[in-house]
Amino acid sequence: MTDDSAVPWLDDSEQLAWRSFMNGSQRLFDAINDSLVESAGLTFSDYRILVLLSETDSMRMSDLADGALSSKSTISRRVDRMAENGWVERMAKGHDKDQRNRVCRITEPGRLKLHEAAKGHVVAVRTYLLDHLEDHERDAMTTTFTKVDRWLRDNPAARVK
Repeated sequence: MTDDSAVPWLDDSEQLAWRSFMNGSQRLFDAINDSLVESAGLTFSDYRILVLLSETDSMRMSDLADGALSSKSTISRRVDRMAENGWVERMAKGHDKDQRNRVCRITEPGRLKLHEAAKGHVVAVRTYLLDHLEDHERDAMTTTFTKVDRWLRDNPAARVK
């Protein structure tokens, strides 16, 4: 048996905060994903990839994985599937055929797909999240999760193993 005295257990207030975040965020992302699948035939992950690609001329696959908060192999599979649908295209960077230098970009059909999906997505975001928050709650959420995201991005070695 291990010594539990060194474990920094959550107090009641911390436990409530953690569980409300965990339950609320899981339900929110499930609802957003279901809405996108039903209205546009895209998963939230696919939508996120199209958004990232729409903001630049082209993107290296590794940068796309970082931006989409996904593994390189998952991004590669998703991009392959979206390329089959004509929404993105892969190309070699310059004359180098090395797979590690592959880049991709959104196509015009991909931009159209994203635009159509965005109409339902913004309604879902408002319906499931923003319409229920006061301005100060939205601002606090922005501050809180910007701080969490920045810390996790800047301190990858500090992650609990």
